[in-house]
Amino acid sequence: MVDDVYRGSIHIEAEPDFIYSYFIKPEAVVRWMGDHAILDPRPGGRFTVVLGGRTVEGQYVELDPPHRLLITWGRQGSPTFPPGSSTLEVTFTAERGGTRVSIVHTGLPASERPRHALGWQYYLARLATIVAGGDVGAHAVPEELTRGAD
Repeated sequence: MVDDVYRGSIHIEAEPDFIYSYFIKPEAVVRWMGDHAILDPRPGGRFTVVLGGRTVEGQYVELDPPHRLLITWGRQGSPTFPPGSSTLEVTFTAERGGTRVSIVHTGLPASERPRHALGWQYYLARLATIVAGGDVGAHAVPEELTRGAD
């Protein structure tokens, strides 16, 4: 396994096309991740999500609805993890009456790997709850996800 990669997945009881929409519609993204989103889901289109006091910025690179998304990713104002410096691949695979949502996040600096591993586990669990019709409460970035970030 390459050192700059985070891999994770979760099974969600919903169809791939339904879950896919939670990565391309601003009002859906902010239900499980972030406070505000500006999204233009087309190749070269803007991907911006505000999470507390930090802003993730990148671009959609590839969209293959409802199977796969490729998005560049980085943090606004960060000298070590600037916008677009990493790549997030999300795949949606039909599985046992639901969908396996898999994340492969490459290009993460060593300082970002632990934070993103925790973050993806936290946010994918929120996504699963929201898609199932549950309530995750108001968005608040856990302190362990912001500690030490530039």
